[in-house]
Formats: sequence, structure tokens, C-alpha cells
Amino acid sequence: WVALLGLPCAVALLVLAQPLVSVLYHYGAFTPTDVAQTARALMGYGVGLLGLVSIKILAPGFYARQDTRTPVKIAIGVLILTQLMNLVLVPWLGHAGLSLSIGLAAWVNALCLFGGLKQSGAYRPEPGWWAFLARLALTSALLGWGLNWVAEYWDWIGLQSHGWIRLGWLAVIVMASALFYMGLLTVLGLRLRTMLTLTGFNEQNKAGRE
Repeated sequence: WVALLGLPCAVALLVLAQPLVSVLYHYGAFTPTDVAQTARALMGYGVGLLGLVSIKILAPGFYARQDTRTPVKIAIGVLILTQLMNLVLVPWLGHAGLSLSIGLAAWVNALCLFGGLKQSGAYRPEPGWWAFLARLALTSALLGWGLNWVAEYWDWIGLQSHGWIRLGWLAVIVMASALFYMGLLTVLGLRLRTMLTLTGFNEQNKAGRE
């Protein structure tokens, strides 16, 4: 579910950064320059979104085995790595280098946690992951292409005085993107109902009703 929902969100943060920031903040004293600078920082977080979310799922795998040291050791190492990347990226990208360092470090953290769980035998990926990820990659790439066209087609900065119109367009784009993403995945063979069953969502929902 992290991959299914997180990947298109990461793509949206990377491609729709300016429209998102414009709709949320581009009012009053918030200038076009502020929009551009904030969008750059948002894109850095978009790079690491999947890593940041994955940490929240992988770290408890160690805690459930009464292993609190490994995640802490990894976190300390990643903290040092983040500061080293800041030394390189901040002079080059400015404030956006800070968010990019955090995003890249989150990937390192998540990969280390995943490797530790797999090496200890606590987690063994089931067959079908590569085909699943290939579907997500293809669908997200097409989604990103479409969103990039949308981001460049409208003058989001120029629509500052038409806030409701700008908000409406963004809402339509988000809903259309969700329908396109899930629809294309369904065409490519993804069965959402099967995923819900495998994750126990249907049983939990049934138990809640009872």
C-alpha cells in the first residue's frame, strides 16, 4: 500500500509543486519568488516521500522483535550522512538542498531497515513484487507526463486573483489523476479487491460492523 499510494503522491509533489504551492500560499504578501523557492523545497521532500513513509512501517518490524538498537544505530548513521550531504547540496541548491538531503537520507534509512529485516529472516518478499512494481512504475510515469503538461499549460501564478478558479482546477486535476491511476492499474491487471483481502482490510471492516 505504501508503494501503491506513495509513488503517485511522490510524482505529484515533484511535478505539481508549483501549482500546489500556488493554490495553498500564493496570496497577499506571498510573492511568485516565494512560490518558486517553496516549490523547490517541496520537490526535495517528494524525492524522499516513499522512504519517509516506509520507515514508519519497517522500523516497528525491529521493535516487534525487541530490537531497539538496530533502528537507532541506522538513524544515527543516517543523521551523520544527512549532514554530510548538506555540506555538498546546500551550497549548490540552497535551502532546497536541505529537503533533498532529508529525502535521500530517508531512502538510505528505509533500505537499511529493509535489508536488516530481510537478512534476519523477519521478512521474506512474496513472489510478484517485481511485476507489481513494474505496473506502478509505468502508470506513475504516464501520470507524471500528464501532470507535467497540466503544470505548464496553466499560468498558476497569473491566476492569483482568481483563487477559486485555481483551486477548482487543482481539485479536478487531483480527482482525474486518481481515476486515471487506478483505472490504468486495473487495465494492467491489478486487482484492488484482492489487495484488500490480502491485507485483511475486509475482515477488519466486517469485524468493525459486527
